[in-house]
Amino acid sequence: MTLRIARYKHTRHWALYDGSELVVVTVYRRGAQEVQRRLAAQAPAATEAAAQAAAVEAAVRQAQAAAQAARARAQPAREAGATGG
Repeated sequence: MTLRIARYKHTRHWALYDGSELVVVTVYRRGAQEVQRRLAAQAPAATEAAAQAAAVEAAVRQAQAAAQAARARAQPAREAGATGG
């Protein structure tokens, strides 16, 4: 996300653009700067949430693999017990 502040057309207002897309028009430059700061702060929060979800998914996969390995190790023991080994 590339946010930039510029004058809005030929007015005294300020505009905040995301690339070429207009996001907001404010009366004061300081207002545009505050909106820019808040939008920039949202990006890391979304990234952090995605990273946390990926970590949880990886932990689930790891637990499933461990359970499958445990079942595979237990299978020969059950078969040996069934045959009277």
